[in-house]
Amino acid sequence: MQEYLLYDATNKILGRFCSQVAKKALLGYKIVVINAKDVIISGNKRQIHEKYLARLNISTATNPKRGPFHNRRPDTFLKRVIKQMLPTKKIRGKEAIKRVHVYMGGIPSRFKKRYPNLKEEDIPNCDKSRLSYYNKFITLENLCNRIGGWKKREIEA
Repeated sequence: MQEYLLYDATNKILGRFCSQVAKKALLGYKIVVINAKDVIISGNKRQIHEKYLARLNISTATNPKRGPFHNRRPDTFLKRVIKQMLPTKKIRGKEAIKRVHVYMGGIPSRFKKRYPNLKEEDIPNCDKSRLSYYNKFITLENLCNRIGGWKKREIEA
């Protein structure tokens, strides 16, 4: 049977967490990430919001249907960050992103039978405790609400 590594993204720093998940995926592990909405982004709240709101204004002048497309749901946002850390133009990068499954909350009941062997692991050095007392941060849920498009609609089981 296939063994999946289960990672809880609650209070993990976005960049550190995603780089470790991407590395594990490149090594051939199958990965399930839960609680994607609880990942934190360190920095000034206003500057983070402005950065991502500015990205939404970027589109092609000739045909906006061609992209770029901007993810606004926490699970797709997190998967996109992981994907950007992989060599997706090569076959091994494309295979690696297929091995990563990301969920906003817990695993929905309709997908539970897909993962019979879950091995829970923790990624070191990416906890919120790495931030000092005065550091500011926001959650991915807060950012996705702010940039619009996601209105806390959970995927029903």
